[in-house]
Amino acid sequence: MANDKGIFVIAEFGHNRSGSKNESRDIEYIRIAPFHCLPKDTFRIENLGTGQVRMNYTINQVWDELDWNRTYPEFFDIFCELALAHYRRVKSDADKRIQSIVNFMNNNYEHFKFSRKLQ
Repeated sequence: MANDKGIFVIAEFGHNRSGSKNESRDIEYIRIAPFHCLPKDTFRIENLGTGQVRMNYTINQVWDELDWNRTYPEFFDIFCELALAHYRRVKSDADKRIQSIVNFMNNNYEHFKFSRKLQ
């Protein structure tokens, strides 16, 4: 979500099963933090094409590590490097799969498999 200044925040609700015999939950904590202030190792890109940025940790786990003074350019330095690493990895995997298919075709359509190493 974004506030009126365009700052994206992430909200996290920590909860536990209620001590009563019903199926309710008890709120343990509520944490709200600017997304760009989260520690560098918190972010993980799984599929940038669909916008899937995941988190390795809960906000509560990294609360004491937030960089409250991080600027947007500093965040973009971090995020762009993650995005570049993701695209390099995806390109490398795609190139290997392409080569596996070419090898399969060149070997009379026998012994097809995707592997991490080129055949």
